[in-house]
Amino acid sequence: MLNKDKSYKTHQFQYGVCYYPEHWERSLWDDDFRRMKELGFNVVRMGETAWNIFEPEEGRYSFDMFDEAIQLCAKHDLKVIMGTPTYAPPAWLTSAYPEVLRADFNGQLMQHGSRRHYNYTSPKYLDLCSKIVTEMAEHYGSNPYIIGWQIDNELNCHMSVSFAEADHIAFRQWCQERYVSLDTLNDAWGTAFWAQTYTDWQQVYLPRPTATYHNPGHLLDFYRFTSDSTIAFAELQSRILKDKAPGQFVTHNGLFSNIDNQKLTETALDFMSYDSYPSFALANTKEPSHFRDRWWSQSLGRVRGMSSKFLVLEQQSGPGGQSGSVLLGGMDYLQFTPKPGQMRLWTYQSIAHGADGILYFRWRTCPYGSETLWHGLNDYGNQPNRRLKEAEQIGREIRLAEEAILESCVDAQIAILSDYDNDSNNHIDRYIGNSQGSHVGAIFRGLTEKHWTVDSLSVRHLHTEESVQRYDVVFYPNAQLLEPKDVQQLQAYAEQGGTVVLGPRSGYKDRSNRAYMLPFPGIVRELCGLEVSEYTMVSSEKPSYVRFVDTGEKQSSERMEAPVFNEILKPEHPQAEVLATYTEDYYKDKPAIIRVPVGTGSVIYCGSLFTIELVQAIMQHVASAPKSKQRVTAPKELEIVSRRGHGGQPLDFILNYTSETQTLDIHETGTDRLSGQSFQGETTIAPYGVMLLQYK
Repeated sequence: MLNKDKSYKTHQFQYGVCYYPEHWERSLWDDDFRRMKELGFNVVRMGETAWNIFEPEEGRYSFDMFDEAIQLCAKHDLKVIMGTPTYAPPAWLTSAYPEVLRADFNGQLMQHGSRRHYNYTSPKYLDLCSKIVTEMAEHYGSNPYIIGWQIDNELNCHMSVSFAEADHIAFRQWCQERYVSLDTLNDAWGTAFWAQTYTDWQQVYLPRPTATYHNPGHLLDFYRFTSDSTIAFAELQSRILKDKAPGQFVTHNGLFSNIDNQKLTETALDFMSYDSYPSFALANTKEPSHFRDRWWSQSLGRVRGMSSKFLVLEQQSGPGGQSGSVLLGGMDYLQFTPKPGQMRLWTYQSIAHGADGILYFRWRTCPYGSETLWHGLNDYGNQPNRRLKEAEQIGREIRLAEEAILESCVDAQIAILSDYDNDSNNHIDRYIGNSQGSHVGAIFRGLTEKHWTVDSLSVRHLHTEESVQRYDVVFYPNAQLLEPKDVQQLQAYAEQGGTVVLGPRSGYKDRSNRAYMLPFPGIVRELCGLEVSEYTMVSSEKPSYVRFVDTGEKQSSERMEAPVFNEILKPEHPQAEVLATYTEDYYKDKPAIIRVPVGTGSVIYCGSLFTIELVQAIMQHVASAPKSKQRVTAPKELEIVSRRGHGGQPLDFILNYTSETQTLDIHETGTDRLSGQSFQGETTIAPYGVMLLQYK
């Protein structure tokens, strides 16, 4: 059962910056904190990089440096979020206990000299982590200036897997607990194939280098184990913090791969947090310029699906970059510098999507180490710059808009569902799994360019009392692995008036990654009212297309690409409606998209991977106009995030991701809470501009 109350709660918007006192001379600290306060900041994040300071040698703990820094924060009325320093164990630790080191797939140990070089399953590492977290929690748990804790830092960043000896042992134990008997494990994995049957538990390991393909059931459990190990590592720290520091929140700054982040939030956190770096997307030439950094909204929506209100613990404040990969075969990089206004735009992008706290990374660019290219608000010489001016402007605006932000929540009409098992299966079934990112991205872009506000949710929301009934439409694009209870929940949602949209390969395997001995589409055949008579991969050299059937039995003239993979559908439900047919190849004129009624709602099955055009065409058949359209008409280059305050009062964040002035039409009188100005009728918004319209 989902905990419904996994959101950040505050009576004051948290606005601040990451600061690492161990990187700077003490003579800078007081002036740094003074200037932070002048910019409008009220919170500082620190501690996660400093295990060597807190415990300079095993068993000897020192808090003097951070005590002094926190006292200076208090002097300037700045609160503190403290990080547990377990993502970068010190040299004394890894030298004394090499068994804590992470190993790659070939067994090569990741040595000291970078970060995230530990594994989550080493008993010694777990013991040492317990001790440092306990000491910190006992020391700071009653400090009135510390409001909360960040567990570790970016779990599974850089490397999301480990194959150390401790991991193999822990995986064997995990399998024993999950399956109890080897017969059950062998059946789940289908080890009868290629004579893989196990006869002794000591034969069971994580996947190891083999001559050819690994067992898909084995791989799926490897991904589950990796997630569970990561979550258990976070839970270990969370239990200590909640015991020793009960008045302070516990969070983590996700999202990274091979973690069931919904489960992590449910079991280990008070709420999920995020690190937002939209500049990573600016170099993505596959997307149009107006949708590159805007794509980051999809990740913010995923965080919101776990915690409707959250913190951004690292918000981009300058160009990011890293160096030092020359011996590793990696690539150093330096991002584009945010243009004037872009830092402000990205800040409000995070706020629009649910952040009730923003902390910039970082206060000052570090003069040494692998991130001398990762720019903070200040340059080395502390000279004035436009990023500092933007931060000061945002601080003033947040205080003007604080009430409207804190008392409203995102009001979405559409949800995109996902789950960890199916996401993991993308890594295994790469024949279409490699395309699933663009498949889901096309749904998000197709919807948001038409100004629907979209939530991204774990499919476990279907299994709660609250369910997903507040949404008009739910897309479940990657639903290959399904159990009967999943289908029952989808049916219940549709019966009560919702529309379910499924993609190809839905329901043909169980959650052990074994195909059902049923005609395709497996266990969703009855729900979808159709049979998949045949399927094929599609060559990029000879694209496939579909054409939607207009009402009145006339064919639309517009063709839309149906890429990568096609299923030829056969209606079986007496009221099935063919929405689109294929236009090419041997299956020309065969159904590609079918809708069937289910209760007072419907189910749509799409036999192709989704594209922007397909999504927008489907939405013309199934949903009313976006709620925001009653209030604002805007070009696709603007993002509109609809929110709703107490008493149902609507608000709209409007964000311009382009370098050009854009024109919109405001139908109702709205007051921009960031500037205090009122608008109605034709209005312009500046390049990289932002508005928060509250309507009368």
